[in-house]
Amino acid sequence: MTLVELSAAIVVMAIIALGMTSGAQAVMLHYQSDTVRQDIRQYGNNIMREITRELNLAQKVEIGSQNGFATINLYEYFTDISPLIAISCNQNSGIKFNNSVPVDGVLTFPSKGVFRGENQRTVYVDDFLANYEMQGSPSLSLFKNSYIHLTLTLAMETDVMDEFSQPVKELHTYHRTVFLGTAYIQSKITNAMGADNA
Repeated sequence: MTLVELSAAIVVMAIIALGMTSGAQAVMLHYQSDTVRQDIRQYGNNIMREITRELNLAQKVEIGSQNGFATINLYEYFTDISPLIAISCNQNSGIKFNNSVPVDGVLTFPSKGVFRGENQRTVYVDDFLANYEMQGSPSLSLFKNSYIHLTLTLAMETDVMDEFSQPVKELHTYHRTVFLGTAYIQSKITNAMGADNA
C-alpha cells in the first residue's frame, strides 16, 4: 500500500467517524427532547383534566388574574364567601391548587428532571387564560357565563443550539371548553327563588 493510498484510507475513515459521531449526537438530542416533551404533554393533559373536574363540581366560579396569569376561585356552595379551591399559576412551578401541588402533591410541574437544567432544557408556563363565552345574544348571559374557555401554554426552551446556532423554543398549547353545569343549575334555582320572593 502506497503512502497516497494510506492517506486516502485515513481521510475516508475520519469522515465516516465524524459522520457517525454527528449522527449519534443528533439522535441523542432528539431522544432527550422527546423525553421532556412527553413529560410536558402528560402534565398538560392531566392538569387540564383536574381543573375541568373541579370546575364541574363548583356551585360558583370567579375568574381573575394575578402576575399575568388567570386565577380561578371555586366555591363549594353558591352562598360561600371563601373559595374552597383557588387555582393560580406560576411561570416556574405551574398550576397550583390553594398554593399547593394538585392531586395531593402528585401532579408536579415538569421543570425539573432528566435532560433539564442549565445548558439543557428549560420548561415553564408561557400563558394561562380563562375566559367566559363572549358570543351570543345578551339575553343568554347566564347561559354564556356557564361556559369557560381554558388555555394553557407550556414552553420548552432548548439551550442546546440547533444547526443554525440558535436556541429552540417550543410551545405546547392545551385548550378546554367547560360547561359549568352545577353552577348553571344553582344560578337558575337562585334566580327562580328570587323571582318568587319578589
